[in-house]
Amino acid sequence: MAVPCDIEVRPDRTITAKDKAVRYDNRVREIDRIVRESWSELAAICIQVRDKELWRLLPGKFHSFDDWLLDAAPVCRATVYRGMGVLSVLAKDLKPEDIAGMEIGNASILAYDVSTSKVRRDPEVIEAAKSGRGTKKLRELVKAKYPEQKIEDVHEEKIRFPESAWMVIEEAFQAYRQFEDETISLASWIEWMANDYLDTQNGTLTVRQAYREAIKARRSAKD
Repeated sequence: MAVPCDIEVRPDRTITAKDKAVRYDNRVREIDRIVRESWSELAAICIQVRDKELWRLLPGKFHSFDDWLLDAAPVCRATVYRGMGVLSVLAKDLKPEDIAGMEIGNASILAYDVSTSKVRRDPEVIEAAKSGRGTKKLRELVKAKYPEQKIEDVHEEKIRFPESAWMVIEEAFQAYRQFEDETISLASWIEWMANDYLDTQNGTLTVRQAYREAIKARRSAKD
């Protein structure tokens, strides 16, 4: 485990506990900012490695870009894939310095939920996307100023996948984006698959109605 670097102690100055608290607070905020804003640089590098097949030139006998990324960035691999998709969309409309100032959550909204270059290039929208943590400010601005974009509120659901299951899901999602729609988000892809399943079943209305009735029954049991 990394040990925090202590602040410099000069012979003519006594460092108080409050001094340390302020220094550590500043450093934590600095690291947090670097982590939040580094996704675009990481994505840009990985796009170059993938598109120019630079992974072939590296020692280690990697079989593919995915094989290299798993070795080079095993912890943040999912963020890299997400960032690569977002960056490939936004790079057509926004300056690199604007993208770099956004959290990946806000950048994802501009890439996947906002459908036109005009809205993405709106200075007020860009400023809201760069305003800090959370997506609420950006969502509310776009909903109010551009209602035709039909920005939806977000339902958050945290799911833990076994590693083997996530590898299959990730591979399928990336393949779909590569061959079908590079702008689709993971959430939209899952929604599409769910709708496709329901629509292709025999007696689709029966399947959906049974699901709705089950939800009603569950809620009634809680009441």
